Formats: sequence, C-alpha cells, structure tokens
Amino acid sequence: MIKNKLKQFCIFILLLLPALVMAQGQTTTPYSFFGIGDTYEQGDIRSFGMGGVNLAVRSNMYINYINPASYTNIDSLSFVASIGLQSTVGTYRTNEATSNVSSSSISHIAFAFPITHWWKSSLALIPFSTTGYEVQQDVLQEFNVSSRNIYSGSGGIDRFNFGNAFRVNKNLSLGLNSTYYFGRIENRTTVIFPDSAYILNSRLQERNLLTGFQFSLGVQYFIPTGKNSNLGFAATFTPTANLNTKTDFLAITYSGDQDGYESSIDTIYNWNGVNSETTLPYAYGVGISWEKKNKILVAADFMFDNWASFSYLGQTSNLTDKVKASFGAEFIPTSNNLSSYLKLIHYRVGFRYNKLGLQFNNTELQEYAVSIGFGLPLRKSNTIVNLGMEIGQNGTIESSLIQERFFKIALGVNIRESWFRKGKYF
Repeated sequence: MIKNKLKQFCIFILLLLPALVMAQGQTTTPYSFFGIGDTYEQGDIRSFGMGGVNLAVRSNMYINYINPASYTNIDSLSFVASIGLQSTVGTYRTNEATSNVSSSSISHIAFAFPITHWWKSSLALIPFSTTGYEVQQDVLQEFNVSSRNIYSGSGGIDRFNFGNAFRVNKNLSLGLNSTYYFGRIENRTTVIFPDSAYILNSRLQERNLLTGFQFSLGVQYFIPTGKNSNLGFAATFTPTANLNTKTDFLAITYSGDQDGYESSIDTIYNWNGVNSETTLPYAYGVGISWEKKNKILVAADFMFDNWASFSYLGQTSNLTDKVKASFGAEFIPTSNNLSSYLKLIHYRVGFRYNKLGLQFNNTELQEYAVSIGFGLPLRKSNTIVNLGMEIGQNGTIESSLIQERFFKIALGVNIRESWFRKGKYF
C-alpha cells in the first residue's frame, strides 16, 4: 500500500517536471540591482491568497514553513506534500516611458511527516531571491564621442529548509528551521561605442557564489474559545547569518556590437575565488489568528527585517529596514461532501503592505497588494488544488523613480496521505 502511494506521488512529480523547468524564470525588476536581488514573498499558495499571513496559522493539510512550530499540526499517521508555481505580469513606468515584463518561478516544494506524535519534521526547497535587470545609459564623452553603458545582472539564491517542531502541550508548540542557502549572482558592466569602429568596447563581469546556513525559531500558542474554535498567538525570530561568498572577476576588451557579434581582443584581469562574506539580517515577526475548524479563519501578521545592517561582499549597503503587515481570511461554506461543489470551495481574501527597504531621493519605496484565492478540494481524496491571484503596485513615478503595477497568479497542489497506517483486510 505504501509503495503504491509512493509510486503515485513520484509519477505526479514527474508529470510536473516540464512545468517546473519552464517556471524557473528570473525577475525583471530594475530594483534587483541592489544586493542579492529581489527577495520573494514567502509562503504557500493558501497563504498567497490571504495576503501572505502565516505566523499564527496551522493545518494538517498545509505546510507552513514560515513558522516551524506549525508542523506539529500534521497528523501523526500522515505524510503531506505541497508544490506551487507562480507567474507575474508587470508594467513598469516612469515619467517618460512604459514597459511590460513577465516572469515565472517555482514558489515552493515541501514535504512534512511525523517522527512521533509530539515531534514532526519538514523538508522544503524555496527560492529566496532573484536578480534580473538590464539598464542602459547613453553618455557623451570628450571630442563628441558617444558611449553606451549597459548594466545587467542575472541569477539568484535558493534555500533548503529542514524543519522540526515539538508539541510541548496541547496549546504550545515550538519549532526550529535549519536553512541552507545556495546560489549564484552575476553582475556585468559593459561599455560600447556604437558610433565608432575604432574604439574597443569593454566588459567587467562579476560572478558570486554564495553558500551558508541560517536558523530560525518559531512558537505558536492556541487558546480554545469555544467548540472547535481557538485563538492563536505566534512569533518567529531569525538571527543574523553570514554566507560564504566566492567571487570571480573578469575584465576584457573586445570589438563588436550590441546585437551579439563579439571578438575578444584582450583580458585586462582575471581573478578567481576571491573570498568575502555576505551578512543576512536578523528578522522577527508576530501574528494572531482566530479559527473555527473547517469554517472560518482570520489572521494578521507583522514582520520586521533589519536590512539596514545587510552587507554584501563585505561592504555595507544603502538598504533600509523592511516591514510587512498583512491580513487575511478564509471561509468554507461546508465540509460535507454531499453538498454542492461550490459550497466545498475554500474562499480566501487578503491584503498586505510592504516597506521594501529601498530609498531613493529621500523617497521610501512601498508596496500595496490585495489578493483572492480558492482551495478546490478533490472529492474522495485528501488533495486540494489551490489557486491565488494578487494585484498591486510598488514604487512611484515621482522623483524620477520607477513604479511597478503587477498581477500575480499562483497555482499549487497539496496532498495528504496516511502512509504510516497499516491496511486492514477482511
């Protein structure tokens, strides 16, 4: 029985692999130029549809890897698997121009399982940050020579979570996430002379390989407020972590054009394996929720990230602290399988506000977004297909800055199976 269910799940993952490969696109936001790039909003597709609330939320069907204390709600005889994809369509505009971009990525792959009735564990692979930009600047040099400076970057950082949660008593749970970061970020500065065939172009390429560990702690405390209802309080804390960073530098001169033709002329310098550190900031969050089981959930989160202390390649950055406040709700008309399907759907709505940790021309960049979501249960199965949509904007066109308006759509599947229960035969 266990082998058959394992085989079914492996087939399911294999069927999704083409979509996963196509989904590994990069962001195209110009603000990913700074530091380690643009950090992802964290959480599964259920959370996505509820404004990103996570901290005081727990379930036996969903894997809340943001607060590791939530793993204790996984059934002692069940195995839970979750996978999600996300796509974004954005419009960037300034006072002078407008451009449209799109990107896709995997939002998470996660598993949770019991060790004992009081100890539960989880594994998750999650994208953490992504870099993807290209900015051009035309400059008039001496003697009326025109140059074009092109700044571009690509890559990103992923993280692998190993989480453990421990139920202290029926109300209190504690959790620990051990996270391994790994990734590569490339930044390139190219100077070309489009109006001259006699001046050599140049390019400086910087490639950074980052690896390292970080730990985060979580706690959840739930107080019964009536039959099948409870009030939840939660907190998380993530201390500062240092990532080992190895950098390769390559500077060349070449002849060619911007359309792809290049002929290398000379290597100015080539340094490999330059060691430094990247310091990730400490962060904390608090959350509150009220839930009536299988009926309604209302939750709110506040999170703070000390990005003002972030350093990249051993140097401090110009980032500021990030703040996130989110609110969300979920409503299930009925859990009776004999009802109409519309009454079985899990309806979700949410709102979030982010202070992005970027400041230009004395203007702090902020982000607002509203979201809706749907949990679509499959009859006669412990499987839910989750769909979420979000619309919002960040930045501003004032002070010669860039504003982004975006629409995001996310799709995921959650599967819960009783893999640790022996079959009975009559």
